[in-house]
Amino acid sequence: MNLKNKRNNPTGLQNSVAAAVQEERRRISRELHDRVLQLLTTIQLRSEICLNELINKPHQLERELKTIAEAAHKAATEIRTLLLEKQVVYLAAGSLERRLKDEMEIFRARTGLKLKFECSIDAHNLPYEVEQELYFALREGIINAIRHSRASELNLSLARNSDVCCAGLRDNGVGFDTSSVAAGGGFGLKGMRERIERVGGHLTIETAPGKGTCISIEVPLRSRTSTR
Repeated sequence: MNLKNKRNNPTGLQNSVAAAVQEERRRISRELHDRVLQLLTTIQLRSEICLNELINKPHQLERELKTIAEAAHKAATEIRTLLLEKQVVYLAAGSLERRLKDEMEIFRARTGLKLKFECSIDAHNLPYEVEQELYFALREGIINAIRHSRASELNLSLARNSDVCCAGLRDNGVGFDTSSVAAGGGFGLKGMRERIERVGGHLTIETAPGKGTCISIEVPLRSRTSTR
């Protein structure tokens, strides 16, 4: 139905407006989840490190508090940017491995989990949009595992196989019933899948109650060119 017909059909116009509103709400929810809540999680984890480990170490505490202040400022900026519907650069090009290592160190210090990260891919060889979506998707996977899996070990790997970028995230936790995700649960997993599909990739989940979880990601790189 074209715009003229919709104007002549109030019900059709109302349905279109309602659908547009719902899609915008979903977009804002995804953006808040990916961009702001992850920053707030980092602030929370770093704050707990300050209270539990650095309270009597003034020099380290000062450095950590500066990092927290910067993250809080960035979170506020992200919210303002989102409200103004502007686009920002989320990740410095070529920093995927370093950023993931930094995140793993924070989570290791906070949780005591045995975290292992293996990377055999040069992020500078990845198209920027792939690098960005991988970072946010994998970070969300790590946070999900820490929050919900009750695991003692978490392994993250990044590699390139011919013209495919491969990532894997495996934990030895309690697992879950995938039908609960298909029925509408697991917003974080849904957001991860959407991010990977946005760059032409594919995400698979192997898990079951009591069996741990393995998330595998493949993003084809053939015919992709860097946008830097």
